[in-house]
Amino acid sequence: MFSRKRRYQELSESMREHLTERVDHLVSEGVPRKEAEFQARREFGNATRIEEQSREVWQWPRLDSLSADLKYALRQMKRSPGFAMVVIVTLALGIGANTAVFTLVYGILLRSLPVADPSHLVRIGDRDDCCYWNTVQNEDGDFDLFSYDAYRQMKAAAPEFEQLAAIEAGGETFSVRKGSQPSVALRAEYVSGTYFTTLGVGAFTGRPLSENDDRQGAAPVLVVSYRAWQSQFGGDPALVGSTVDVEGHAFTVAGIAPPSFFGDRVAPFPPDAWLTLANEPVMEGANSALLDKDEDWLYPLGRLRAGVARGPLQAKLSAVLRQWLMSRPAYTDHGGAALIPKQHVVLADAGGGIQKLQQQTGKGLRML
Repeated sequence: MFSRKRRYQELSESMREHLTERVDHLVSEGVPRKEAEFQARREFGNATRIEEQSREVWQWPRLDSLSADLKYALRQMKRSPGFAMVVIVTLALGIGANTAVFTLVYGILLRSLPVADPSHLVRIGDRDDCCYWNTVQNEDGDFDLFSYDAYRQMKAAAPEFEQLAAIEAGGETFSVRKGSQPSVALRAEYVSGTYFTTLGVGAFTGRPLSENDDRQGAAPVLVVSYRAWQSQFGGDPALVGSTVDVEGHAFTVAGIAPPSFFGDRVAPFPPDAWLTLANEPVMEGANSALLDKDEDWLYPLGRLRAGVARGPLQAKLSAVLRQWLMSRPAYTDHGGAALIPKQHVVLADAGGGIQKLQQQTGKGLRML
């Protein structure tokens, strides 16, 4: 690698000596020197090509080509420094912008939830309506927010789901205090007891919420996100199993979510804690949405059993929805009954979570 010049000179000298010996041999046989030189070169072949082939045996062609290209580029840059700087800055900005945009697109549009087998997750509903409704939601009849009573009706009618969870469409911020420590503000989300099992997510420490926690009269518990555990509670291992004050109500910390888990949707401010739906009336009192059969505020998200066809299940759940709506005066009164035949649900892929942020920013990101 470091003695190529000398070796190339030796090669050229060796080839010249070979030709000279052949010419001398032909001259000794009576061939005129000029004709002998011509005959020797013809017998020897293309000397330049032979020399190149010999050199290639000793070289790393790609490395040599790269080295030659770099040297040429540096010479051109030295000749036109202004143009070179424009090119370098343009490339840097272009590469940086593309990297930033792809990072954003991946993080919002392409990223899957950090859960078990996200490809089998399905949401009942495909829009980003939020957060409380008690009337027909869309003119085309596409339903995507459900009351707790409607969720229970669909869950009972759809054994095609291994698990079906209900998730609050919006969110709450609660003041939480452990013992005599200063209180901290935590973003919380009400979820059904099947939430963590549906997503296939365990706990980093402690345990996740369960169906037993989501029953009337069950002891109030919550799960704290790993990020909030670290930032708000200093990673205190004694937090798990301890009692914390949530807006004046005693809750037991059942566990800490895994570090990679950020919830059921891509959001700029993910939840810091998860509470069961059964505790919503305790926290909200007279404003409880859970106890209002006509208050649509939940996103159902489930895990389909293997081999289940979505088309028939979608039609079945749409029929269940229409039947439930017909039983509710809030939807049938004042001419609302005429709109019920149009109401239906769409089963949407939920591997990337509830697509609120994706739907809100999707067109802009695709244009970017």
